[in-house]
Amino acid sequence: KQWYQRRVRGDGVRIKHAIVLDGCTIESHACILYSVIGGGTNVGPWARIEGIPNNVNPNQPFAHVTNPSTFNEEGKLNPNITVLGHNTSISKGTMVLNSIILPYKDIGHSYKNVILL
Repeated sequence: KQWYQRRVRGDGVRIKHAIVLDGCTIESHACILYSVIGGGTNVGPWARIEGIPNNVNPNQPFAHVTNPSTFNEEGKLNPNITVLGHNTSISKGTMVLNSIILPYKDIGHSYKNVILL
């Protein structure tokens, strides 16, 4: 019995350094980089979901990930990975960059450096 299901529909999908949970549908030519995609999420065609990586050099002795504050001194969200909550829907051609989107949202236009409650 198959316990999970992830669907990639169409050609040209790019997924790199990302976690895509069960039940997600990724439409043609979508791009997902440095992100966590919650279960049941639908990413429309030509959508781009992108975060900024925390680079750690594993060749350096005592290398570790530093966890900067979520917000800077001006109260703005620091660049980090993008997280889409459970059952989120991203429309065709939408860009979501360095953002956190809570579950059950329908995203119809682009966002950058935001937290959507």
